[in-house]
Amino acid sequence: MPTDCHGQPAQQGFNRARNAEKAAAGLLGILHGITVDNALNEQELLFLDVWLRSQEHLQDDGDLIDLLDAIGDILSDGLVSTPELDDLRALAGDVLRYRKAPSSDIEATINTLLGFLSGIVADGVLSDSEIDSLSTWLNENQSVAEVWPGNVIAERLHTILEDGIVDEEERADLLETLKQIAGARFEETGLAHGMATEFLEDPIETICHDGACFCFTGKFVTGGRKTVELTAVRRGARTKPNVSKEVNFLVIGTIASRDWRFSSHGRKIEEALRLKAAGVPISILTERTWLRLCNT
Repeated sequence: MPTDCHGQPAQQGFNRARNAEKAAAGLLGILHGITVDNALNEQELLFLDVWLRSQEHLQDDGDLIDLLDAIGDILSDGLVSTPELDDLRALAGDVLRYRKAPSSDIEATINTLLGFLSGIVADGVLSDSEIDSLSTWLNENQSVAEVWPGNVIAERLHTILEDGIVDEEERADLLETLKQIAGARFEETGLAHGMATEFLEDPIETICHDGACFCFTGKFVTGGRKTVELTAVRRGARTKPNVSKEVNFLVIGTIASRDWRFSSHGRKIEEALRLKAAGVPISILTERTWLRLCNT
């Protein structure tokens, strides 16, 4: 880790560089996603505009500035023409071809995947070419296809493409899955960022707190960590600060960073997923579901 003039970790600069790298990886993924079907529509244009303007870690990035300038020109007269969209798609293609690829480590590559997913679902439509391109990308990036969320997507794609036909029910189900993983609800909310943790939730209808062990992670609408832990304890539960084989329920707070996967509570979620895959009976649920079940 870099150090400052006193030999201490330059954490602020280090985090800034890491966040910029993650944003750059996401940018390449998004550009790939919105151009992979060789078309660019107005909804995708607006999504890209909102996403770019929200990237505080890329504000001095030349490619971001060029893309925002081009989008600004397109939107200046209130009309979006096909030739303008074609020009923007060409510019995005140039960025994809000539921009230096971000770090090839697993976190950067996963961020590229999440950007790719955000791009292909930005307009709320999932075409055959987008599905095929996603499958190809995962085949070419096996390291990502072996970990969450790549492994979930790869397995779903294998099932869908096995018979060579993508029916409308499969298409709708895959679109919803990709939206949940990417936290992408742009066509519904107008926000370029969302949360993907809802996809991790187990289907739970009842909870018996008495004697059960809970771990809480993230930030909670209903109060601080101590508040939610006390709610569980009053119902007879025990709590642990970290995920282990002893934990029966991991509850994810509603308020979480859009980059939750790279945060400390993201590590808890990944550990819970690892334990589940190994056969440990641990359930994952969101704050909203937990509160609903507390009141039933």
